[in-house]
Amino acid sequence: MINSDVLNPLLLSAFNKEITWLEASTRFPLDEFIDTFYRTRERTRATLEGMSDAQVAFASPIHPFWTLSESVTHLIYTQGFYHNKLLDISTPNQLAHAVEAARGFGEGAKLNVPVHELVSSLSAATNRIHVIIEGTRRNHNPEKTEVNPAFGTCTYNTWMLLLLGHEVDHLRQMVAVRGLAQTELK
Repeated sequence: MINSDVLNPLLLSAFNKEITWLEASTRFPLDEFIDTFYRTRERTRATLEGMSDAQVAFASPIHPFWTLSESVTHLIYTQGFYHNKLLDISTPNQLAHAVEAARGFGEGAKLNVPVHELVSSLSAATNRIHVIIEGTRRNHNPEKTEVNPAFGTCTYNTWMLLLLGHEVDHLRQMVAVRGLAQTELK
């Protein structure tokens, strides 16, 4: 697993265009990106533990953070985009593309989804992305690239890093909102 003290500066460097996403994706082996994603997704799920429906719907009047409900539903929805990208950059396989996938920023965020539905939906989404990652991680051409208007030249490793970075970004926000919700809604 990649330590957050190393991963966060790497993601920030790519986000700020100090290095390309392609270059950032060469800094660690693919298996480390995948392992870190799985562990980050587990932390995302754990963020919902012990929360009430009111707490996952809590919106801070001071901070511009999304609610936990919005963050989780957005992560689930946008996962379809990465699902398709991992398949597209892989060698031909028998796995199906996600029918519904994000095409822009902030898509799929929903307010006031009950916590039990968030946990169930996140678990199902985690199972789906696990199948895609495990079905493609060993059968992709590491030299195959595609150009994306937002992220530049991308390989399989780049898409995996972007999936991980997206999860990390929302997890940071979720942890902050969780603390605020628990303080405000005791």
